[in-house]
This record gives sequence, C-alpha cells and structure tokens, in this order.
Amino acid sequence: MKKLNILILLAISLIAFSSCSDDDETLNYVTFADKTTTFGVDLDGTNTNTFKVYTTKIMGSTRTFDIQVSPSSTADPASYTVPSSVSVPGGSNEGSFDVTISDINIGENGKTLILELVPQDGVFLGQRLVLNVKQVCPNNEVILAIVFDEYPEESSWALFDANDVEIDAGSDYAGAESFTKAFCLENGTYTFVMYDAYGDGINAPGYYRLTNNGNVIVEGGGFETIESTTFTVSK
Repeated sequence: MKKLNILILLAISLIAFSSCSDDDETLNYVTFADKTTTFGVDLDGTNTNTFKVYTTKIMGSTRTFDIQVSPSSTADPASYTVPSSVSVPGGSNEGSFDVTISDINIGENGKTLILELVPQDGVFLGQRLVLNVKQVCPNNEVILAIVFDEYPEESSWALFDANDVEIDAGSDYAGAESFTKAFCLENGTYTFVMYDAYGDGINAPGYYRLTNNGNVIVEGGGFETIESTTFTVSK
C-alpha cells in the first residue's frame, strides 16, 4: 500500500510539473495581431492607424512590451512615429498602440515599416508586423495606362488642367512595352493629350487609356500626330 501511495504521489507530481511547464510557455506568449497590412497615407498628408497585440493569459497587473523598428524597413525615419512600447492592461489579454506616418519620401512604389517586439527573459514572441506603406489619393485617382506599339520612343503625353496649365507629362519610352501612372486630381475638368512623333498614333494592339474607379474615361490609339480629349472628374 505504501509503495502504491508513493507511485500515486509521484505521478501527480509529474502531471503537475508538466502542466506548469506548458502553462509557463503559454502565459508568456505575446504577438502582434496582424502579420502584414497596408498602411495608406494621403498625398502630402499624415495618417494614424491603431494596431493590436495579444497575449495568451489575462493577468491582474499591467504588462509592458517594448517595440523596435527593424533595420530591414525602407521607410524614411522622418516619416513615421512609433511608440517604444505597448501595454496590456490588467484584466485583459489585448493591448493597442498608434503608428503615425507622413507622406515623406514614400514615392509611387511605396515603402515598408517593419515592427518587432523586443526579446525579454521568459517571453515567447510571435510574428512581426509588416506595414506596406502606400500613398493614397484623397480626391479622384485617375490611372493612365499605355501599351506601346513597336515604336514606343515616338509616344509622349501631357495632362492639363482647366486653365491649360500642364500638370504632368511623359516621353522617352524607348525599349518600353507599357507604362502606368496614377494622378490624384481634384474635382474639375482636365485635358489629356497623346502625341506621336511619326504621325501614325499607337498601332494596335497598342493603346492608351485613362480610368477612374475602374471606369474608362479616355481611350484611344488610332490617331495621327496628336489626339486631345477633355474629361471631368468629381467625387
């Protein structure tokens, strides 16, 4: 009987030790809620978004976890504000923090801002947070798409406002097969002009096209030296 009691106590001790070890790993786990997400920034503006972290245990006191920006980030350090830590209040397993990003050196191709939780003793860390920073248009986004013919160097274009002031223009496409550019236009009337130096337009299957919210507003290709189209956008 005595031997049996000893075996029972030993078994209980092993189970308790195993459970405690498993709980310790779970209790000290923290991770960002998102793995990757798009962070839109208004052209020439500043935007703030809120992000969350989760833990796997609710504790009675507030816990604080440090945050660092990964050196792999490509965003300009002058463009963002990231807190040095995030707190998870007592009685909760969720914490939140704000990130603010301004339109500084983002460019048309965008940047990345990568956040990591700083290692600390006894804490198991989850995934990092990758923010794909993109410029967004708060007005009317108009997208120009050109598919060139065999002679892309002959093509050029220009965009004018209602007062015939040139907003943007493009040329020198030698060797290119296609070209895409987005414009952020305020409500109003504009004129798009397509030029061909040889005087035979863009031969099929080539074309040029302007779209707004997926709707074609200007389209052409079969012209001679110049083709001009006026359009209006509003939001």
